[in-house]
Amino acid sequence: MSGTLTTTIEKPKKKLIIKKKDKYKHFKTEENIAKIIRCQRLFRINSYIKKVKPKIEMIFKRTRSEFVYKKTIFGLDTPEIRASLIIAHTIRQMQMKEGDIAQIVLGNFYEWEDLGQGHESGLDIRKKDNSAIIELKNKWNTCNSSSGKAVNDKLSDYKKKNPNTRCIWGRVNPKDINKNNSSNYDYEGVTIENLQGNELLDYIFTYKNYNYKKQILDKIMEIMISL
Repeated sequence: MSGTLTTTIEKPKKKLIIKKKDKYKHFKTEENIAKIIRCQRLFRINSYIKKVKPKIEMIFKRTRSEFVYKKTIFGLDTPEIRASLIIAHTIRQMQMKEGDIAQIVLGNFYEWEDLGQGHESGLDIRKKDNSAIIELKNKWNTCNSSSGKAVNDKLSDYKKKNPNTRCIWGRVNPKDINKNNSSNYDYEGVTIENLQGNELLDYIFTYKNYNYKKQILDKIMEIMISL
């Protein structure tokens, strides 16, 4: 049999080259991006809780001052009255711890620092970039006129030295939590901000356009219940 032998030579396959910018293109779906963001937020919360938990535990381990009854001239001296005074003393001790816990919880969140005691400003917490500084009070009526003046003096002094810094009197527990309690007022030629309740917490716990307030408060409450 005669014929022509035909040989087919296959061309080598071209290697698939994936451009660097397209390398992860198939991962960049809305669903995957949302998962990444959720993981980042969870990581931030867990890292923050890991930081503040031992600090809160230390506050609860502090020895409480014992109640000492002192009889007064016009005071009623009955077992019921003494029992009521002991309860009142315990409540005051807890309220003092609340204030310390608030400073730790708020001052250790992302981009904030707890100034502790003895800072030259006399104030409590500050943004690390010095864009804001806060004097914290646990309740709206913690200060009388004399101590209120002292707070305003500290805030106004800092504002005069740092005119671009927001100087804030922050009250964690307002008189009415359902109202907007924010306001600005002038004191000795400078503007002082008043933030209370949710307005204060929203401001501090908003990081990278996300408000962590609810998750943080829930976690802190879990810690305190467990102690």
